[in-house]
Order: sequence, then C-alpha cells, then structure tokens
Amino acid sequence: MKYLFGFKRGRGDIVRIAILGAWVWSSSNAVAQDALAKDQEKGAELPEIKVSTGRVRPGTLEDVARTGTKTDTPLRDVPASVAVVPASLLKEQGVINMDDAMRNVSSVQPLMGGGYGFANNYTSRGLPLSFFRDDMPDGTSPQNGYYRTMYDVERIEVLKGPGSALFGSAGPGGSINMITRQPRSGFAASAGTMLGSFGTRNGYADVTGPIGQNFAGRVIADLEHADGFRGLKRNVFEISPTLLWRLADDKTLLVDFDHRDIHIRPDNYGTLFNINSQLVVPRENRYYTPFNNTSNTINRVTAVHNWAISADLNMRTAFTYDGRLLNLVRNGGGNQANAAGMITGRDVRFQTDHQGFATFQNEFIWKKYTGPIKHTFLGGFEYKNTDITTVRNDFSLPNISLLNPVGLETSLNSPGVTSKGQIFDRRINSDQFSFYAQDQIDLSEQFKLRLGIRNDLVEWSDKGFQSGVGYREIVRSRSLTTYSTGGVYQPTKYLSFYAGYSTGAFINLSTEPTAVATAPETSDQIEVGAKTTLVEGKVDLNVALFQTSRNNYFINLNPAATNLQTQDGKDRSRGVEVTLAVRPFAGLSIIGNGVWMDPETLSKALARNNILFAPGEFRSIAGNRPVGVATNMGNLWATYQIQTGLAQGLMFGFGVTYKGDSFADTLNLLRVPSYVVYDAAVSYRVKRMEVAVNVRNLTDKTYYTTPTFAGALPGNPLSAFGSIRFYFN
Repeated sequence: MKYLFGFKRGRGDIVRIAILGAWVWSSSNAVAQDALAKDQEKGAELPEIKVSTGRVRPGTLEDVARTGTKTDTPLRDVPASVAVVPASLLKEQGVINMDDAMRNVSSVQPLMGGGYGFANNYTSRGLPLSFFRDDMPDGTSPQNGYYRTMYDVERIEVLKGPGSALFGSAGPGGSINMITRQPRSGFAASAGTMLGSFGTRNGYADVTGPIGQNFAGRVIADLEHADGFRGLKRNVFEISPTLLWRLADDKTLLVDFDHRDIHIRPDNYGTLFNINSQLVVPRENRYYTPFNNTSNTINRVTAVHNWAISADLNMRTAFTYDGRLLNLVRNGGGNQANAAGMITGRDVRFQTDHQGFATFQNEFIWKKYTGPIKHTFLGGFEYKNTDITTVRNDFSLPNISLLNPVGLETSLNSPGVTSKGQIFDRRINSDQFSFYAQDQIDLSEQFKLRLGIRNDLVEWSDKGFQSGVGYREIVRSRSLTTYSTGGVYQPTKYLSFYAGYSTGAFINLSTEPTAVATAPETSDQIEVGAKTTLVEGKVDLNVALFQTSRNNYFINLNPAATNLQTQDGKDRSRGVEVTLAVRPFAGLSIIGNGVWMDPETLSKALARNNILFAPGEFRSIAGNRPVGVATNMGNLWATYQIQTGLAQGLMFGFGVTYKGDSFADTLNLLRVPSYVVYDAAVSYRVKRMEVAVNVRNLTDKTYYTTPTFAGALPGNPLSAFGSIRFYFN
C-alpha cells in the first residue's frame, strides 16, 4: 500500500501503527471485559448512558467545556481561561470562516504564519495557537493548517496558554478545539443557502436521526464558492458522515469520516508599503501572482469508543488518521517599494506536500472519594505519528511598480521568470509516545485544586535533499515533561477566584528550508483571575491577568553571516483580559471582550530593512513587538429579538470590532494602523424557515487585518450577505 487517503507512506509505518492500535485497543477491552465479568458475578447493574440535549448558556460559570480539563468540568472550577463560541452566535453573525469566528475571543489575532491566506493561523496573548478537532490533534502546529469552515461546528472552545500537560505537543498560546455536531436519537434536518458580495454563494444540508434500534447517524455536506475581494477566489466542498452505534447501555462507538476539497487563491502581499513605510495605495491594487493557487484535499477518519465501566469509572479509546495532499503555487518573497517606486525581491514557490497524521488515545476518568475529599482522576496514553513528504522549487520574478502594478505574470513561462532550481526534497517524520495524568481535587465546596503532568517521548527525523547542502539526514529524540497546577476558591456559587501555572513544549517540524528542529520550543504561563455571575444571573464577568513566554522558536540570529534559522527566539507577553455577557431583559443579549497586553521580543537576533538600511546594516530586534500582534483589542456584539406579537422571531444585531496597531516586520518599522469596523444583522424566523441579512463594514472603512512580510491584507469593503435556512424536526 503506497498511498493511504492520498498520502504516501511506507508499509512499515502502516503496519506499526496498525499493530500498536490493535494491541492497545485489545488490551484495554480485555481489562474492561474482566471488570465487567466481575460486576456481573456480583449482580451489579450496568449504568445507563444518558444524553442531554439541553445546555446552559455557553461561556457561563455553569457551562461545561472539555478543553480545559477533558473531564466535562464546569468553567467555574477550571483554574484557567477557557472561551466558548457557540453555534448560535456564529449563526447570528453570519460567520462562514474562522477569522470571523475568532473575533469573539479576546486576544486572538490572525497570523500569516505558514498559511499565507489559504490556512488559518492565530496567536493568543501574542503566541501561536494549536488546533484540535473533538479533542484530537488537527494536523501539527503551527504549520500544516487549512481553511476551516463552520458548517459542522457545534461550538468552539479556546484554552488560553500552554496546554501540553493535557494535549501534548501544542502551541504556546493555547488550543482551539472544534467541537463538531454529533448524531441525535431523534430526527432533525436543516438546509440553507447564502448569496452575497464578491460572488459569494454557498449551500449546506444537515440530516440526523436514528438508523434502526441501536444506531444513529448524521450527514453534513456543504458547497461554497466566492470570487473574493481583489480576486481571491475560494471553492470548497465538504462532506462529513457520522455513525453512532450503541453497543450496549454502557458502550458507544462513534465513527466519523470527514472529506474536504479546498481550492483557494492566496495573497502573500496585500497592500504594500512605500519608501516611507506607509500604506498609501488603493486597497484594490493587486501584487500577487495571478496564477497563485492552492489545492488541499483532506480525508480524516475517526473512531471513538466510550465505555461507562461503572458509575465512577469511564474509559475512552480513540483513533484518527488524517491524510492530506497539498499543492500550492504562491509568492514567497518581496520588499516594500524602493525610492523608484518599484517592488523588488519577488519570487514564487511551487510546492507539494503529502501529509499524514495518525493519533491513538486511550484514557479513563475515575471519580473517587478519600474521606470527604473528592478526586476526579484522568489518566491516559497517546501515540502520534507525523509523516510529511515535501518538494519545493522556487522562481524569481521581475520587479513591478507600486502605483501601477501592471504586467503581472500569467505563468511560470512568462517573460522575466527565472528558475532558482529545487530548494528541497525531504521527508519529515516523528513518533510521539505519551503518558499523562491529572487529578482534580475538591477539598471542599470552596477550595479546589488541579494537578497535571505529562511525559512525551518524541523521535523525529528530517531526511533528503537540501539546496546548498545536498543530501542530509538529521535524527533526534527528546523526552519532554510538562505540567500544570492551579487552584480555585469559591466563596459563593457564583464567584470564583483562581490561579494557575502551566508549561508547554512541542517539536516544530517546519518545512521552511533552513529550519531544522534540534530542540523543543518551550513555553510557560502564570495566570490569576476571577469568574462571576451577577444581578441574579443577568451578567457574566470574567477577568484574567496573565504572563506568558516562549523560547527556542526559529529566527535568523545573524542573517548577514549565515541566513540560517536558529532556535534562539524568545518572547514574553503580559496583560489583562475581560469578557462580559449581559442579558438585562428577555430578548436582549450583549457580549463583549477586550484585552490590553504588552508583548515583547526578548531575543537578541539581528535584522535589516532592505530598503531603508544600507547594505550590511543590521539592528537588534530585542525589545520590539512581535510581528502582527496588537496591544489593544475589543469586540462587542448585541442582539435584540422581539418576543411577542406579529413580529415575534424578528432579531436585530449590531457589532463593533476594534484592533490596535501592529507591525509587519521584526524591526517595527512597518506599522499597520488600528481600525474600528461596524457590522449589523437582521433575521426573522417563522415556524420552520429563517431568513437573515448580514452587513459587514457598515461605513466602508479601509482597514488592514493581517500583516505580511512587506505589507498588510486589506479587509473587505462594505458587503452584504443574505441567507435562508429551513428546519425539519
């Protein structure tokens, strides 16, 4: 078997994964069967698994989020910041992509990273985030991402700060956990379509219900097209069938398959800076190569076995394999305009990645009393394999004018395009074996502790051709130990004070040519805060003070001498976050968040500006702000739904988003200005039909969202999107 779900693998790797999974699965079930037999001999009754469809308001103290503890613990008992974005909020705002969804989470900002417009990358509190899907890793971090839609999302949970003690190798800024919609025991269906600005049109269908006596299923499919502002086209097809099998009253098996076919034209430049480091050209100007294109095919299969062994003991066994094929043609280099108004240093990258990510987890949750003290113990084992085969070729492009960017290339055969040759042909592989444990200790109704520890044994290699080096073979192994600790004090049911400390580590398997991991990136966070519900449940207020840091990320320590990326990067960020939800009376809801922080680069790396500095002139970046990170951000969203009369079901929404200035370069010479953007929405639901209109950027403001290496991506102008949905249940 050469290819598995579109990914090239060796037969030995497949056999190794299969044997390991089968051994752990069979072992866990053998133990469980012995326990079951003993219970039956004693005449014990097996507990019944109950499914509840009703939930408290997402994000409140009473809400349960798995991402903070993996044990369905109320947020008031978690000594960390966990933000929750429910599907209802995404629907109100007309959200169809991840960038719009993340505006609802304080301190989260988009980052170009390795995505360059075709993949989602974010920072939280100034540091990169990792992605998970239903508690399982979704690729590696921070690279190997993709463009994420919202059609199958039930809610989004965001853990702030390092989460390696629970999730293993993960980004220092925290973890984004996409909780998907699961099969239901009763029939339900919905379908809808959206039409809007920039040739946007999409449609989706969602059907769930019972299949016979012991099965339930769900199928979600969507089709999306957009011509895009500035010609940034997007075509997406997704289908996700899920089957839930109730093996017994105490056992379930969930099998999910997710297929995504994503084609996006990326923009690496946005609007470029002039010689004075200003963004002065029209936002409609295009500098990217017109034949830019990315094609990302993803096939992901997941199986999850849940077993309530007893009333106090539950076991979860899960396996996922994620195979991806990425073909991309995108711009990779360039400078701000020089004194002659010309953009220099442009190039284009042609790259193909075969990616495979396999994860196996076996964990149990045991609730036990030792006298008056309650313990919720989590223990687990995880095996994770990452295998990436990547080939890249680079081409140089001619200079173009900042003010009149005409004559852009139409293909790699266009005049002035010259080949730089093959940059690399590599295979990057890693195996990770992990054991982890966590104990949540309820000392009393008022005092609660959390202790967590994890050890990851990581073996990785980077083998193949590298330009300027020839064939190279780098093999490493490292044992990583991370931990978390924290406590909660609850003087009343609706008020919690907490403090926590956590550490993180991950091996950065970057596909950048000169980035070879020799050590793990490490991070830590200390956080104190308060969570409270006021005014008889009408107000939820959370406040957090934090300090986060990371070490050993890739930078060019001395580009004049070597231009090689080394792991000497150091960052630190400290600040305060506030989230607020107000429901003063029936029908009116106001939610908001804000952050003030002071991010700082501690690395003593050197950098230069190719336009402003003389050849060979370099300056230290120490004390500067990390690229793309604003110090101040805020978001507010308010809705009012008429409760009675003929207009019952009519809802009005209004939102405002503020982001402070940021920088596009490590020297902090290219400033991206701050902005305020206003949005609005109106919807009406009657019986089984709902219509909605969402308007974005009401004032048609020119603003810039994400810095690039020589410019910034302009936000969309005034735009409108109309949708209609039908519900059947």
